[in-house]
Amino acid sequence: VTCYSVHITAPDHALLGSSANVSAQLFDNGEPAAKGSYRFTWTDSAGHRQVMETSIASSNWSLTFAQEEPTTHVIKVEVEKFYSILWLTEAKGEKKIKLDSTLGGKLELIQKNVTRPHDFVSTQEAVNHSISLSASDLEFLRAKGYHIQTYWFQNCTYLGMSGDLDYIATYPQAEQSYDVEALVVASLELPPEPTPSTTTTTTTTTTTTTTTSTTTTTTTTTTTPKPTTSTTTTSTTTPKPAPRAKRDLIQAMHTNAALLGLNLTNALKQQKASAGNVSVALVNPLGVRRLSKLNVLPGMEPPFDCVSKKFIAQDPKQIYGYFQHRIVTRDPISAVDTKGKNWLQHWEMLRLDVSCKGTPPFELCSKVFTAPYNSTGNETCEIYYRMVNCSYEYKRYFSESKTILFFIRNEVSQTLNQVTINMYEAQVQSQLSVVVVPVTCTLVAVILVVFGVAYYIQRGNRFTVEVADFNFGDTQSVDMEYKTFPQRLVDSIREAWSWPGRRRHSQSSADLMADDPPSPGFAGNVGDVDSNLRYNTFN
Repeated sequence: VTCYSVHITAPDHALLGSSANVSAQLFDNGEPAAKGSYRFTWTDSAGHRQVMETSIASSNWSLTFAQEEPTTHVIKVEVEKFYSILWLTEAKGEKKIKLDSTLGGKLELIQKNVTRPHDFVSTQEAVNHSISLSASDLEFLRAKGYHIQTYWFQNCTYLGMSGDLDYIATYPQAEQSYDVEALVVASLELPPEPTPSTTTTTTTTTTTTTTTSTTTTTTTTTTTPKPTTSTTTTSTTTPKPAPRAKRDLIQAMHTNAALLGLNLTNALKQQKASAGNVSVALVNPLGVRRLSKLNVLPGMEPPFDCVSKKFIAQDPKQIYGYFQHRIVTRDPISAVDTKGKNWLQHWEMLRLDVSCKGTPPFELCSKVFTAPYNSTGNETCEIYYRMVNCSYEYKRYFSESKTILFFIRNEVSQTLNQVTINMYEAQVQSQLSVVVVPVTCTLVAVILVVFGVAYYIQRGNRFTVEVADFNFGDTQSVDMEYKTFPQRLVDSIREAWSWPGRRRHSQSSADLMADDPPSPGFAGNVGDVDSNLRYNTFN
Protein backbone atom coordinates (compact mmCIF):
# COMPACT_ATOMS: atom_id res chain seq x y z
CA VAL A 1 0.00 0.00 0.00
CA THR A 2 1.41 3.40 -1.01
CA CYS A 3 0.45 6.84 0.27
CA TYR A 4 2.16 9.63 -1.65
CA SER A 5 2.53 13.27 -0.56
CA VAL A 6 4.61 16.15 -1.89
CA HIS A 7 6.44 18.80 0.15
CA ILE A 8 7.44 22.16 -1.36
CA THR A 9 10.44 24.06 0.02
CA ALA A 10 10.26 27.80 -0.70
CA PRO A 11 10.81 31.09 1.18
CA ASP A 12 7.91 32.62 3.02
CA HIS A 13 8.93 36.13 1.98
CA ALA A 14 10.58 37.57 -1.12
CA LEU A 15 11.35 41.03 -2.49
CA LEU A 16 9.70 42.37 -5.59
CA GLY A 17 11.98 41.78 -8.55
CA SER A 18 14.02 39.10 -6.79
CA SER A 19 14.44 35.46 -7.71
CA ALA A 20 13.94 32.31 -5.69
CA ASN A 21 14.71 28.64 -5.98
CA VAL A 22 11.93 26.27 -4.96
CA SER A 23 12.03 22.48 -4.68
CA ALA A 24 9.57 19.64 -4.33
CA GLN A 25 10.10 16.22 -2.75
CA LEU A 26 7.77 13.25 -3.15
CA PHE A 27 7.21 11.12 -0.03
CA ASP A 28 5.81 7.59 0.25
CA ASN A 29 4.37 6.85 3.70
CA GLY A 30 6.56 9.56 5.25
CA GLU A 31 9.76 8.36 3.51
CA PRO A 32 11.33 9.73 0.32
CA ALA A 33 9.88 7.83 -2.60
CA ALA A 34 12.00 5.32 -4.48
CA LYS A 35 13.43 5.96 -7.90
CA GLY A 36 11.14 5.69 -10.89
CA SER A 37 9.70 7.68 -13.77
CA TYR A 38 8.25 10.92 -12.41
CA ARG A 39 6.89 14.09 -13.99
CA PHE A 40 6.70 17.37 -12.06
CA THR A 41 4.43 20.08 -13.42
CA TRP A 42 5.12 23.54 -11.93
CA THR A 43 2.70 26.48 -12.15
CA ASP A 44 2.30 29.80 -10.32
CA SER A 45 -0.19 32.60 -9.98
CA ALA A 46 1.72 34.72 -12.50
CA GLY A 47 0.94 32.26 -15.30
CA HIS A 48 4.30 30.51 -15.48
CA ARG A 49 4.36 26.78 -16.22
CA GLN A 50 7.18 24.27 -16.47
CA VAL A 51 7.18 20.47 -16.83
CA MET A 52 10.13 18.36 -15.70
CA GLU A 53 10.61 14.61 -16.05
CA THR A 54 13.09 12.90 -13.77
CA SER A 55 14.04 9.48 -12.45
CA ILE A 56 14.24 10.67 -8.86
CA ALA A 57 11.37 11.77 -6.67
CA SER A 58 12.42 15.46 -6.42
CA SER A 59 12.54 18.55 -8.61
CA ASN A 60 13.84 22.16 -8.50
CA TRP A 61 12.44 25.30 -10.13
CA SER A 62 13.84 28.84 -10.34
CA LEU A 63 11.50 31.77 -10.87
CA THR A 64 11.62 35.56 -10.81
CA PHE A 65 8.99 37.70 -9.12
CA ALA A 66 8.31 40.45 -11.64
CA GLN A 67 5.30 41.94 -9.87
CA GLU A 68 5.41 45.65 -9.11
CA GLU A 69 2.98 45.67 -6.20
CA PRO A 70 3.04 43.67 -2.96
CA THR A 71 1.00 40.52 -3.30
CA THR A 72 0.87 36.84 -2.39
CA HIS A 73 2.48 34.57 -4.96
CA VAL A 74 1.12 31.00 -5.16
CA ILE A 75 3.23 28.13 -6.44
CA LYS A 76 1.69 24.75 -7.32
CA VAL A 77 3.19 21.42 -8.30
CA GLU A 78 1.64 18.19 -9.57
CA VAL A 79 3.58 14.92 -9.44
CA GLU A 80 2.81 12.07 -11.83
CA LYS A 81 4.29 8.60 -12.05
CA PHE A 82 4.56 6.46 -15.19
CA TYR A 83 3.00 2.98 -15.06
CA SER A 84 3.67 0.87 -18.19
CA ILE A 85 1.62 2.84 -20.70
CA LEU A 86 0.19 5.89 -18.85
CA TRP A 87 0.95 8.64 -16.32
CA LEU A 88 -1.00 8.64 -13.06
CA THR A 89 -1.17 11.60 -10.66
CA GLU A 90 0.27 10.67 -7.28
CA ALA A 91 0.27 13.95 -5.31
CA LYS A 92 -0.36 17.70 -5.51
CA GLY A 93 0.88 20.59 -3.40
CA GLU A 94 1.10 24.38 -3.21
CA LYS A 95 3.08 27.06 -1.41
CA LYS A 96 2.33 30.74 -0.78
CA ILE A 97 5.08 33.38 -0.88
CA LYS A 98 4.55 36.91 0.35
CA LEU A 99 5.98 39.45 -2.08
CA ASP A 100 6.80 42.83 -0.57
CA SER A 101 8.94 45.88 -1.18
CA THR A 102 10.41 45.74 2.33
CA LEU A 103 13.00 43.40 3.73
CA GLY A 104 11.80 40.36 5.62
CA GLY A 105 13.29 38.81 8.70
CA LYS A 106 13.28 39.37 12.46
CA LEU A 107 15.19 41.11 15.22
CA GLU A 108 16.80 38.57 17.56
CA LEU A 109 18.21 39.00 21.06
CA ILE A 110 21.34 36.91 21.59
CA GLN A 111 23.14 36.30 24.89
CA LYS A 112 26.05 33.88 25.24
CA ASN A 113 25.52 32.82 21.62
CA VAL A 114 22.00 31.68 22.48
CA THR A 115 18.94 33.35 20.97
CA ARG A 116 16.48 34.39 23.63
CA PRO A 117 13.10 32.73 22.93
CA HIS A 118 11.11 35.53 24.56
CA ASP A 119 11.46 39.19 25.50
CA PHE A 120 13.45 38.56 28.69
CA VAL A 121 17.18 39.26 28.88
CA SER A 122 19.72 38.95 31.67
CA THR A 123 21.18 42.01 33.37
CA GLN A 124 24.57 40.30 33.70
CA GLU A 125 25.28 39.61 30.04
CA ALA A 126 25.62 41.80 26.97
CA VAL A 127 22.75 41.63 24.50
CA ASN A 128 23.47 41.37 20.80
CA HIS A 129 20.54 42.86 18.87
CA SER A 130 20.92 41.02 15.58
CA ILE A 131 18.70 41.43 12.54
CA SER A 132 18.27 38.12 10.76
CA LEU A 133 17.17 38.81 7.20
CA SER A 134 15.44 36.12 5.22
CA ALA A 135 17.85 34.02 3.19
CA SER A 136 16.36 35.08 -0.15
CA ASP A 137 16.48 38.79 0.71
CA LEU A 138 20.06 38.61 1.98
CA GLU A 139 21.14 36.73 -1.12
CA PHE A 140 19.45 39.31 -3.32
CA LEU A 141 21.16 42.23 -1.58
CA ARG A 142 24.56 40.60 -1.86
CA ALA A 143 24.08 39.70 -5.49
CA LYS A 144 23.12 43.27 -6.39
CA GLY A 145 25.83 44.89 -4.28
CA TYR A 146 23.64 46.84 -1.89
CA HIS A 147 25.13 48.72 1.06
CA ILE A 148 23.35 48.48 4.38
CA GLN A 149 22.70 51.17 6.96
CA THR A 150 20.82 50.43 10.17
CA TYR A 151 19.23 53.16 12.30
CA TRP A 152 18.66 52.14 15.90
CA PHE A 153 15.99 53.47 18.26
CA GLN A 154 15.34 52.76 21.91
CA ASN A 155 12.05 53.80 23.48
CA CYS A 156 11.56 56.20 20.57
CA THR A 157 15.00 57.72 21.18
CA TYR A 158 17.42 57.74 18.27
CA LEU A 159 20.68 56.03 19.26
CA GLY A 160 22.65 56.24 16.04
CA MET A 161 23.50 54.39 12.87
CA SER A 162 25.59 51.31 12.19
CA GLY A 163 26.90 49.84 8.98
CA ASP A 164 25.88 46.29 9.81
CA LEU A 165 22.89 44.38 11.12
CA ASP A 166 23.73 44.09 14.81
CA TYR A 167 24.14 46.27 17.86
CA ILE A 168 25.45 45.27 21.31
CA ALA A 169 24.43 46.81 24.62
CA THR A 170 23.99 45.87 28.27
CA TYR A 171 20.96 46.47 30.48
CA PRO A 172 22.16 46.62 34.11
CA GLN A 173 18.85 47.55 35.73
CA ALA A 174 16.36 44.78 36.43
CA GLU A 175 12.59 45.02 36.03
CA GLN A 176 12.88 47.52 33.17
CA SER A 177 11.29 47.35 29.72
CA TYR A 178 12.61 48.73 26.45
CA ASP A 179 11.29 48.92 22.90
CA VAL A 180 14.15 48.50 20.47
CA GLU A 181 13.45 49.40 16.85
CA ALA A 182 15.69 49.17 13.82
CA LEU A 183 15.32 50.64 10.35
CA VAL A 184 17.45 48.93 7.71
CA VAL A 185 18.12 50.90 4.55
CA ALA A 186 19.76 49.11 1.61
CA SER A 187 21.20 51.40 -1.05
CA LEU A 188 23.42 50.98 -4.09
CA GLU A 189 25.26 54.17 -3.11
CA LEU A 190 27.89 54.33 -0.42
CA PRO A 191 26.69 55.97 2.83
CA PRO A 192 28.12 59.44 3.53
CA GLU A 193 30.87 59.87 6.07
CA PRO A 194 30.78 62.63 8.71
CA THR A 195 32.99 65.58 7.64
CA PRO A 196 32.96 68.17 10.44
CA SER A 197 33.91 71.77 9.48
CA THR A 198 37.05 73.23 11.14
CA THR A 199 37.55 76.68 9.37
CA THR A 200 35.49 79.80 10.00
CA THR A 201 35.62 83.05 7.93
CA THR A 202 34.15 86.31 9.29
CA THR A 203 32.91 89.13 7.02
CA THR A 204 32.82 92.67 8.44
CA THR A 205 30.05 95.10 7.57
CA THR A 206 30.59 98.90 8.08
CA THR A 207 27.72 101.41 8.28
CA THR A 208 28.30 105.22 7.95
CA THR A 209 25.65 107.88 8.67
CA THR A 210 25.97 111.56 7.58
CA THR A 211 23.51 114.17 8.79
CA THR A 212 22.90 117.73 7.33
CA SER A 213 20.30 120.39 7.90
CA THR A 214 18.53 119.73 4.61
CA THR A 215 19.14 116.12 3.67
CA THR A 216 20.03 112.98 5.34
CA THR A 217 22.11 110.43 3.54
CA THR A 218 22.87 107.02 4.78
CA THR A 219 25.57 105.06 3.09
CA THR A 220 26.24 101.38 3.75
CA THR A 221 29.51 99.97 2.56
CA THR A 222 30.42 96.30 2.61
CA THR A 223 34.05 95.44 2.18
CA THR A 224 35.74 92.16 1.71
CA PRO A 225 38.58 91.69 4.17
CA LYS A 226 42.12 91.74 2.84
CA PRO A 227 45.31 90.98 4.75
CA THR A 228 47.01 94.31 3.76
CA THR A 229 44.12 96.68 4.51
CA SER A 230 43.76 98.08 7.99
CA THR A 231 40.02 98.71 7.59
CA THR A 232 39.18 95.06 7.12
CA THR A 233 39.08 92.25 9.56
CA THR A 234 39.92 88.70 8.59
CA SER A 235 39.47 86.01 11.21
CA THR A 236 40.61 82.51 10.39
CA THR A 237 40.47 80.02 13.23
CA THR A 238 41.42 76.38 13.25
CA PRO A 239 40.13 74.92 16.53
CA LYS A 240 41.23 71.54 17.75
CA PRO A 241 38.73 68.92 16.61
CA ALA A 242 36.57 67.54 19.39
CA PRO A 243 36.93 63.85 20.19
CA ARG A 244 34.85 61.53 18.07
CA ALA A 245 32.81 60.30 21.00
CA LYS A 246 31.99 63.87 22.07
CA ARG A 247 30.90 64.83 18.56
CA ASP A 248 28.66 61.78 18.37
CA LEU A 249 27.23 62.67 21.77
CA ILE A 250 26.41 66.23 20.69
CA GLN A 251 24.84 65.07 17.44
CA ALA A 252 22.76 62.49 19.29
CA MET A 253 21.58 65.21 21.67
CA HIS A 254 20.45 67.46 18.82
CA THR A 255 18.74 64.64 16.98
CA ASN A 256 16.91 63.32 20.02
CA ALA A 257 15.83 66.78 21.06
CA ALA A 258 14.35 67.31 17.60
CA LEU A 259 12.59 63.96 17.65
CA LEU A 260 11.16 64.56 21.13
CA GLY A 261 10.12 68.12 20.32
CA LEU A 262 12.35 69.68 22.97
CA ASN A 263 14.42 72.82 23.00
CA LEU A 264 17.97 71.60 23.46
CA THR A 265 19.19 74.71 25.30
CA ASN A 266 16.32 74.69 27.77
CA ALA A 267 16.65 70.94 28.28
CA LEU A 268 20.35 71.25 29.06
CA LYS A 269 19.74 74.11 31.51
CA GLN A 270 17.05 72.13 33.28
CA GLN A 271 19.30 69.08 33.42
CA LYS A 272 22.17 71.10 34.91
CA ALA A 273 19.91 72.70 37.53
CA SER A 274 18.39 69.37 38.62
CA ALA A 275 21.19 66.82 38.59
CA GLY A 276 24.27 68.64 37.46
CA ASN A 277 24.78 66.12 34.69
CA VAL A 278 24.59 67.13 31.09
CA SER A 279 22.58 65.42 28.37
CA VAL A 280 22.04 62.11 30.15
CA ALA A 281 18.28 62.24 29.69
CA LEU A 282 18.70 63.17 26.03
CA VAL A 283 21.20 60.51 25.13
CA ASN A 284 20.52 57.54 27.41
CA PRO A 285 17.49 58.08 29.65
CA LEU A 286 17.42 54.51 31.04
CA GLY A 287 21.10 53.93 31.74
CA VAL A 288 21.74 51.44 28.93
CA ARG A 289 25.41 50.91 28.18
CA ARG A 290 26.09 50.67 24.46
CA LEU A 291 29.05 48.51 23.52
CA SER A 292 28.73 48.87 19.74
CA LYS A 293 29.84 52.00 17.93
CA LEU A 294 26.88 53.93 16.54
CA ASN A 295 27.48 56.92 14.27
CA VAL A 296 25.42 60.09 14.19
CA LEU A 297 25.86 62.06 10.97
CA PRO A 298 25.71 65.84 11.42
CA GLY A 299 22.66 67.45 9.87
CA MET A 300 21.16 64.10 8.93
CA GLU A 301 18.06 62.72 10.61
CA PRO A 302 16.91 59.10 10.28
CA PRO A 303 14.28 58.52 7.58
CA PHE A 304 11.82 57.13 10.12
CA ASP A 305 9.33 58.56 12.58
CA CYS A 306 9.25 56.25 15.60
CA VAL A 307 6.06 57.84 16.91
CA SER A 308 3.91 57.25 13.84
CA LYS A 309 5.98 54.26 12.62
CA LYS A 310 6.22 55.79 9.14
CA PHE A 311 9.08 56.25 6.72
CA ILE A 312 10.18 59.81 5.97
CA ALA A 313 11.12 60.77 2.41
CA GLN A 314 11.27 57.20 1.18
CA ASP A 315 13.60 56.81 -1.81
CA PRO A 316 12.32 54.41 -4.48
CA LYS A 317 15.89 53.40 -5.26
CA GLN A 318 16.41 52.12 -1.75
CA ILE A 319 15.03 49.06 0.03
CA TYR A 320 13.77 49.42 3.56
CA GLY A 321 13.13 47.05 6.39
CA TYR A 322 11.58 47.72 9.80
CA PHE A 323 12.19 45.43 12.79
CA GLN A 324 11.13 45.72 16.40
CA HIS A 325 11.61 43.75 19.61
CA ARG A 326 10.56 44.38 23.18
CA ILE A 327 13.12 43.82 25.94
CA VAL A 328 12.33 43.08 29.59
CA THR A 329 15.31 42.82 31.94
CA ARG A 330 15.62 40.17 34.63
CA ASP A 331 18.32 39.30 37.17
CA PRO A 332 19.69 35.78 36.62
CA ILE A 333 19.81 33.16 39.35
CA SER A 334 22.77 33.58 41.67
CA ALA A 335 23.97 32.73 45.20
CA VAL A 336 22.43 29.26 45.23
CA ASP A 337 22.81 27.80 48.73
CA THR A 338 21.75 24.58 50.45
CA LYS A 339 21.76 24.35 54.24
CA GLY A 340 21.30 21.20 56.28
CA LYS A 341 23.03 18.00 57.43
CA ASN A 342 24.44 15.83 54.67
CA TRP A 343 25.87 13.20 57.03
CA LEU A 344 22.95 11.24 58.43
CA GLN A 345 22.41 8.10 60.45
CA HIS A 346 20.02 5.49 59.12
CA TRP A 347 17.17 6.59 61.33
CA GLU A 348 17.47 10.32 60.50
CA MET A 349 15.39 12.20 57.90
CA LEU A 350 17.03 14.57 55.43
CA ARG A 351 16.09 18.24 55.72
CA LEU A 352 17.66 20.74 53.32
CA ASP A 353 16.87 24.44 52.85
CA VAL A 354 17.51 25.53 49.25
CA SER A 355 17.70 29.27 48.52
CA CYS A 356 18.93 31.60 45.78
CA LYS A 357 18.73 35.14 44.44
CA GLY A 358 17.32 36.50 41.22
CA THR A 359 14.13 37.79 39.62
CA PRO A 360 11.00 35.68 40.20
CA PRO A 361 9.18 33.56 39.26
CA PHE A 362 11.38 30.54 39.93
CA GLU A 363 11.01 26.87 39.05
CA LEU A 364 12.74 24.04 40.93
CA CYS A 365 13.15 20.38 40.09
CA SER A 366 15.12 17.69 41.92
CA LYS A 367 16.59 14.43 40.71
CA VAL A 368 18.12 11.67 42.87
CA PHE A 369 21.00 9.39 41.90
CA THR A 370 22.75 6.63 43.81
CA ALA A 371 26.01 7.91 45.30
CA PRO A 372 28.74 8.33 44.28
CA TYR A 373 27.65 10.39 41.24
CA ASN A 374 29.27 13.33 39.46
CA SER A 375 27.07 15.66 37.44
CA THR A 376 27.90 16.02 33.73
CA GLY A 377 25.76 19.10 33.17
CA ASN A 378 23.69 17.32 30.52
CA GLU A 379 21.04 16.04 32.92
CA THR A 380 17.44 17.08 32.38
CA CYS A 381 14.47 17.26 34.71
CA GLU A 382 10.83 16.92 33.78
CA ILE A 383 8.61 18.08 36.64
CA TYR A 384 9.30 21.59 37.94
CA TYR A 385 7.80 23.16 41.06
CA ARG A 386 6.91 26.84 40.63
CA MET A 387 7.91 29.27 43.39
CA VAL A 388 7.38 32.98 43.98
CA ASN A 389 10.34 33.20 46.36
CA CYS A 390 13.52 31.25 45.90
CA SER A 391 13.22 29.32 49.15
CA TYR A 392 12.43 25.61 49.27
CA GLU A 393 12.53 23.02 52.07
CA TYR A 394 13.45 19.54 50.88
CA LYS A 395 12.43 16.63 53.15
CA ARG A 396 12.98 12.99 52.42
CA TYR A 397 14.16 9.75 53.99
CA PHE A 398 16.96 7.72 52.44
CA SER A 399 18.21 4.33 53.52
CA GLU A 400 21.49 4.68 51.62
CA SER A 401 23.82 7.39 50.36
CA LYS A 402 22.42 9.51 47.52
CA THR A 403 23.35 12.41 45.25
CA ILE A 404 20.66 15.04 44.71
CA LEU A 405 20.66 17.45 41.76
CA PHE A 406 18.64 20.65 42.17
CA PHE A 407 17.62 22.35 38.91
CA ILE A 408 16.62 25.99 39.46
CA ARG A 409 15.58 28.28 36.63
CA ASN A 410 13.85 31.56 35.93
CA GLU A 411 13.06 33.42 32.73
CA VAL A 412 16.69 34.22 31.83
CA SER A 413 18.92 31.56 33.43
CA GLN A 414 19.16 28.05 34.82
CA THR A 415 21.55 26.61 37.40
CA LEU A 416 22.38 23.11 38.61
CA ASN A 417 23.41 22.43 42.21
CA GLN A 418 24.69 19.04 43.44
CA VAL A 419 24.38 17.79 47.03
CA THR A 420 25.70 14.41 48.24
CA ILE A 421 24.02 12.73 51.21
CA ASN A 422 26.14 10.22 53.17
CA MET A 423 24.64 7.59 55.47
CA TYR A 424 26.76 6.10 58.29
CA GLU A 425 26.52 3.68 61.20
CA ALA A 426 27.13 5.29 64.59
CA GLN A 427 29.19 3.33 67.18
CA VAL A 428 26.93 2.41 70.09
CA GLN A 429 28.42 3.47 73.45
CA SER A 430 26.99 2.69 76.87
CA GLN A 431 25.58 5.70 78.55
CA LEU A 432 26.76 6.72 81.98
CA SER A 433 23.30 6.26 83.46
CA VAL A 434 23.26 2.59 82.46
CA VAL A 435 26.21 1.98 84.83
CA VAL A 436 25.51 4.50 87.56
CA VAL A 437 21.87 3.61 88.24
CA PRO A 438 22.36 -0.14 88.88
CA VAL A 439 25.46 0.40 91.02
CA THR A 440 23.72 3.08 93.07
CA CYS A 441 20.66 0.92 93.62
CA THR A 442 22.81 -2.03 94.67
CA LEU A 443 24.72 0.09 97.19
CA VAL A 444 21.48 1.45 98.62
CA ALA A 445 20.06 -2.08 98.96
CA VAL A 446 23.20 -3.32 100.75
CA ILE A 447 23.16 -0.37 103.10
CA LEU A 448 19.49 -0.97 103.90
CA VAL A 449 20.13 -4.65 104.64
CA VAL A 450 23.10 -3.88 106.87
CA PHE A 451 21.19 -1.25 108.80
CA GLY A 452 18.19 -3.61 109.13
CA VAL A 453 20.26 -6.44 110.58
CA ALA A 454 22.03 -4.07 112.95
CA TYR A 455 18.73 -2.62 114.08
CA TYR A 456 17.30 -6.10 114.68
CA ILE A 457 20.28 -7.15 116.77
CA GLN A 458 20.19 -3.96 118.76
CA ARG A 459 16.44 -4.33 119.41
CA GLY A 460 16.91 -7.99 120.55
CA ASN A 461 19.55 -6.97 123.08
CA ARG A 462 17.11 -4.63 124.82
CA PHE A 463 15.01 -7.57 126.20
CA THR A 464 16.18 -9.93 129.13
CA VAL A 465 14.54 -13.35 129.53
CA GLU A 466 13.90 -14.08 133.20
CA VAL A 467 12.59 -17.47 134.46
CA ALA A 468 10.60 -17.42 137.75
CA ASP A 469 10.43 -20.49 140.06
CA PHE A 470 7.07 -20.57 141.78
CA ASN A 471 7.27 -23.12 144.66
CA PHE A 472 4.04 -23.10 146.60
CA GLY A 473 4.66 -26.30 148.47
CA ASP A 474 6.92 -29.16 149.04
CA THR A 475 7.39 -30.20 145.58
CA GLN A 476 10.99 -31.18 145.79
CA SER A 477 10.18 -34.83 145.59
CA VAL A 478 7.62 -34.62 142.91
CA ASP A 479 8.88 -36.15 139.75
CA MET A 480 7.87 -33.48 137.40
CA GLU A 481 7.20 -34.58 133.86
CA TYR A 482 7.43 -32.46 130.83
CA LYS A 483 4.18 -32.18 128.88
CA THR A 484 3.50 -30.82 125.50
CA PHE A 485 1.00 -28.12 124.81
CA PRO A 486 -1.73 -30.52 123.58
CA GLN A 487 -1.33 -32.61 126.70
CA ARG A 488 -1.65 -29.59 128.92
CA LEU A 489 -4.67 -28.44 126.96
CA VAL A 490 -6.37 -31.84 127.43
CA ASP A 491 -5.61 -31.79 131.18
CA SER A 492 -7.02 -28.32 131.54
CA ILE A 493 -10.26 -29.27 129.78
CA ARG A 494 -10.57 -32.44 131.86
CA GLU A 495 -10.15 -30.59 135.09
CA ALA A 496 -12.62 -27.92 134.11
CA TRP A 497 -15.43 -30.36 133.57
CA SER A 498 -15.88 -33.50 135.69
CA TRP A 499 -16.97 -36.46 133.62
CA PRO A 500 -19.48 -39.01 135.03
CA GLY A 501 -18.36 -42.56 135.47
CA ARG A 502 -14.87 -43.61 135.07
CA ARG A 503 -12.49 -40.77 134.86
CA ARG A 504 -10.45 -40.47 131.80
CA HIS A 505 -6.87 -39.96 132.47
CA SER A 506 -4.14 -38.75 130.35
CA GLN A 507 -1.55 -41.03 129.07
CA SER A 508 1.08 -39.51 131.26
CA SER A 509 2.59 -41.50 134.09
CA ALA A 510 1.52 -38.88 136.58
CA ASP A 511 -2.10 -39.37 135.66
CA LEU A 512 -1.80 -43.13 136.04
CA MET A 513 -0.45 -42.61 139.53
CA ALA A 514 -3.37 -40.46 140.41
CA ASP A 515 -5.85 -43.30 139.82
CA ASP A 516 -4.71 -45.13 142.99
CA PRO A 517 -6.66 -44.20 146.08
CA PRO A 518 -4.87 -42.11 148.54
CA SER A 519 -3.32 -43.70 151.53
CA PRO A 520 -4.82 -42.75 154.78
CA GLY A 521 -2.79 -40.50 156.83
CA PHE A 522 -1.05 -39.00 153.92
CA ALA A 523 -1.87 -35.91 152.27
CA GLY A 524 -1.89 -37.84 149.03
CA ASN A 525 0.19 -39.42 146.40
CA VAL A 526 2.70 -37.65 144.46
CA GLY A 527 0.26 -37.64 141.63
CA ASP A 528 -2.13 -35.62 143.77
CA VAL A 529 0.04 -32.62 143.38
CA ASP A 530 -1.67 -29.83 141.57
CA SER A 531 -1.27 -30.23 137.89
CA ASN A 532 -0.30 -26.62 137.71
CA LEU A 533 2.85 -27.47 139.53
CA ARG A 534 3.70 -30.37 137.23
CA TYR A 535 5.45 -28.12 134.86
CA ASN A 536 7.10 -24.78 134.68
CA THR A 537 9.39 -25.75 137.49
CA PHE A 538 12.96 -25.86 136.35
CA ASN A 539 15.82 -25.73 138.74
